[in-house]
Amino acid sequence: MDWKCAHRTRIQMRYSDTDMMGHINNAAYAQFLELARMDYLDWLLPPGSRPVSMVLARLELNYRREVRLGQQVEVLTLLRHVGNSSWSYAFQILADGLLSADGSSVQVHTDPQTRRPAPLPAEMRELLLAALHPEAVPSLEAARG
Repeated sequence: MDWKCAHRTRIQMRYSDTDMMGHINNAAYAQFLELARMDYLDWLLPPGSRPVSMVLARLELNYRREVRLGQQVEVLTLLRHVGNSSWSYAFQILADGLLSADGSSVQVHTDPQTRRPAPLPAEMRELLLAALHPEAVPSLEAARG
């Protein structure tokens, strides 16, 4: 994966993210990734078009190095796969520029009435498919206006 093309989300850490050991609690990492997923969709999709009915189907997280309050944390997000109703990301969490965690997630678009998987909206699927290829990013900027 080419992490140079990753979408970057800066994380504002809070004192409540820490635990008794003085480092960031493992549960806070999942929140960091949630912020990064929403930030990525807000970057990719036209304003107001983020799907309101989606669920996190899978989250994999590997802890590599502790993070302490006061470090500069950012999440790098790369789109990995686009399916009919789902898409997946790969993540790296950096603290002061050093890899602290990595992982992946799978999101599923759902029908708000049945709460079952539903095909991705056509515009969203088209933009996700285009984002799979880094050379498409300039065209994404133009498409979003």
